[in-house]
Amino acid sequence: MRTITKAAIATLAFAAVHSALATRQAKKIAATLVGSERNDATYRVFYVGQGLLSFAALVVYCAGLPKHTVYRIRGPGALLLRAGQLAGVFHLFAGLRQVGLKRWSGADRLQAWLRGLDMPNAPVAQGPELADDGRLGADGPYRWSRHPLNFSGVPLFWLTPHMTTRRLAFNAVGTAYLVLGSLHEEARLRTAYGEAYERYLQSRVPFFWPALRPRLADALTAGRLPKRV
Repeated sequence: MRTITKAAIATLAFAAVHSALATRQAKKIAATLVGSERNDATYRVFYVGQGLLSFAALVVYCAGLPKHTVYRIRGPGALLLRAGQLAGVFHLFAGLRQVGLKRWSGADRLQAWLRGLDMPNAPVAQGPELADDGRLGADGPYRWSRHPLNFSGVPLFWLTPHMTTRRLAFNAVGTAYLVLGSLHEEARLRTAYGEAYERYLQSRVPFFWPALRPRLADALTAGRLPKRV
């Protein structure tokens, strides 16, 4: 029970820091400390970088906790679960490709600033983004889920052949954080994109759990909304 509690608290601490640094207040404080232009150019890179480093620290900490096996699957079943995890990795990279890795990481803004060029607009959230024609780029995994990058963590977390107590605690808190984070992202996207995002909602693309219904998003991209039945 101690392992579960410690792993859960550590994961909650990671989530709290990650969320706090994503707020407008944190960005305003950073702008006061380093200047608005430098902050605009570097904050996203800093945010992604600290997220990766703090997640690595969380993994190292949890790996040092005692563990007890909840279940272990061997043979073909284990291979099937690993295949599901691999599919989650491909799903994640497909979503990043749709958003644009440089745009998602903030590297495009940092690069433009270093070259003395106009910086592109920062992403509102983890996609979908507005295309040049004013429509949402609801392609790739965004045809099946409105928050595919967050969903990608679910198969990576849960499709493990060896479930331990510390992994179970991390998975439960981490999954809840991904869902709550998606709700927060959706509110930001609706505020930023207004009618364009409302049309995306009307296309009935699922909020979090994917559904293979690309015809709905295809109709949306073409400017036609499917009729309700």
